[in-house]
Amino acid sequence: MPSSRSTSRSTSGPSPLQIYEELMNFAWRGLALGAAVELDLFSHIAAGKTGAAQIAGAAGASEHGTRRLLNALCGMGYLKKTAKNYRLQPSAAEYLVRTRPLYMGDAAMIGKMLMGPWSMLAEAVKSGRPLQTGATAEERAAFFSKLVPAIFPASFLSATAAVKRLPAAARRRIGRILDIGAGAAPWSIPFARALKRARVTVADYPVVAQVARQYAERWGVADRFDYLEGDFRELDFGTGFDLAILGHIVHGEGADWGRRLLRRACDALGDGGMLLIGEFVPNDERSGPASALLFGLNMLINTPAGDVFTMREYREWLKEAGFRKVTAMPAPEHVSPLILATK
Repeated sequence: MPSSRSTSRSTSGPSPLQIYEELMNFAWRGLALGAAVELDLFSHIAAGKTGAAQIAGAAGASEHGTRRLLNALCGMGYLKKTAKNYRLQPSAAEYLVRTRPLYMGDAAMIGKMLMGPWSMLAEAVKSGRPLQTGATAEERAAFFSKLVPAIFPASFLSATAAVKRLPAAARRRIGRILDIGAGAAPWSIPFARALKRARVTVADYPVVAQVARQYAERWGVADRFDYLEGDFRELDFGTGFDLAILGHIVHGEGADWGRRLLRRACDALGDGGMLLIGEFVPNDERSGPASALLFGLNMLINTPAGDVFTMREYREWLKEAGFRKVTAMPAPEHVSPLILATK
């Protein structure tokens, strides 16, 4: 029998619960949510199927298994159970029903795709190199064409907040917008919606630009979008833009190419032009926040030079590139403050 002294010391020490959860159950929540998306359970509930048997029938799944998954989703906060019926909680209703404009269920596919490489993180840490190298431009374009719809909602909401935070005088000066590596254009569409005279130029791979076309059409701004199609490392952006946007681009480029891109963005802007950057930004000590630092590991696994960079680094690089003013802009829906630089 342990002594009362040793028992007291052990029960007052740090809890092992977080370690247990993160080592053993770390993937369960994401995989459960991904399975629900794959079976389209949220859309079936939105369509009026609220009992487990009804939902299972619509999904082509067993009632036994569906009920267990539905109950888990209640515990996770995505559903609410009343008697024998299931109702959508607000976040599920807004983002996980396929017909909603900010549907983000495609993220489940990306999450599953990343699980394999992440399971080999220790090997990447040992070597200091990505697990896969030498992807062709076509392979990168195909990957990004699948990724960009999944990450549209959070960036769209962040850009919507950014438009509102800009001073009225700054908004009035924006007529031409350059969206570099635009993806589905979540950063530029809110500007086009808010600024009726603004015209956007998308610079991205042809297959990705096609996704931007679809989203610009969906949000009613397609008539004011133009396209520069190709690898943005090689494209001539032109000059005279009032706003350039780098929405989650620099981390994939790495320090060298990222600094070049900041200089090229500056060159594309007219005097007084602005550059808006959305990124995962760790603190200057690189001790937090966890989401930004974990994304840095994702770059280690999947890119030859990608990384996350601190606000201090961005300030230095932007000043070197030719910007005279750099400010951080809070964005509630974004993992880090946005960066606004003025030429």
